[in-house]
Amino acid sequence: MKNDLESRTGVRAPIIARRKFIRAAATTGIAGSMFPASLGSLAARGTAMKVAQLVVPTATKDVTPFKVKVPQEALDDLKRRLASTRWPERETVRDWSQGVPLQKAQALIAYWRDKYDWHRFEARLNAFPQYRTQIDGLGIHFIHVRSPHRNALPIILTHGWPGSVVEFMEIIGPLSDPTRYGGRAEDAFHVVVPSLPGFAFSDKPVETGWDVNRIARAWATLMQLLGYDRWVAQGGDWGAGVTHALALQRPQGRPGVVVRQRPERLFSRTRDASADHRLSACGFGRGSGAMDLREVSGVDRQSRQS
Repeated sequence: MKNDLESRTGVRAPIIARRKFIRAAATTGIAGSMFPASLGSLAARGTAMKVAQLVVPTATKDVTPFKVKVPQEALDDLKRRLASTRWPERETVRDWSQGVPLQKAQALIAYWRDKYDWHRFEARLNAFPQYRTQIDGLGIHFIHVRSPHRNALPIILTHGWPGSVVEFMEIIGPLSDPTRYGGRAEDAFHVVVPSLPGFAFSDKPVETGWDVNRIARAWATLMQLLGYDRWVAQGGDWGAGVTHALALQRPQGRPGVVVRQRPERLFSRTRDASADHRLSACGFGRGSGAMDLREVSGVDRQSRQS
């Protein structure tokens, strides 16, 4: 890597010259006036990085209200790092065949650095009731919006990868209070939207084993914890994997699932005849797609009336 002198003069400075300079500086006392400031700057930078970290309260087995509050130091640190981006040379083609075009990447970074309003988004997210609780030893973050309508059907929505609860922010309102959006009260849902382990404000696992089956068991526990004895589930991408696992496990209280991805794409390596039978019993077959949300809610409405 070229140093500052090299970049100014265009002449390659041998490494040994720096070593001689440092030794000479140490004998003349120059080092005492130079290096403490540099080390102090590095120490201050390290302290700023620690301050910039978002600290999430430790989850307990209680359901504890939670609000997102990203420290301003973290946002400032992000902008500094974006401003310090070291750009590669421009691609030699006019398309995307060599990767993201430099101009596109620079425009994206400029948007995040100069225009994106995190505080505005944070306020939108905090408008939803959020909580954290500990399930199977792991802190789980989730949104929980109870519908104002009687006989609303509880539903748990699972995001994918890469993704977050943000995927569902636009539909939580219409699902929980459909009459405000021109819908019917009988189509209302109590909405639960958890963050997958290691995503957003859920804890990062410190051990292996948090596969879709373990997450599905955690989701079933969460719904029981919230007092729901009859509920449905929906998911896409890896959220579909979790939802399919719920279908196979058939936990108490879950009458139906809705997915946006076929089960054979997720379970092709592990499925057996027993799994096929259980999927068929849940409304899935080798050639089937997802169950319709209206079908699930309709079936459950009948069960609630009986």
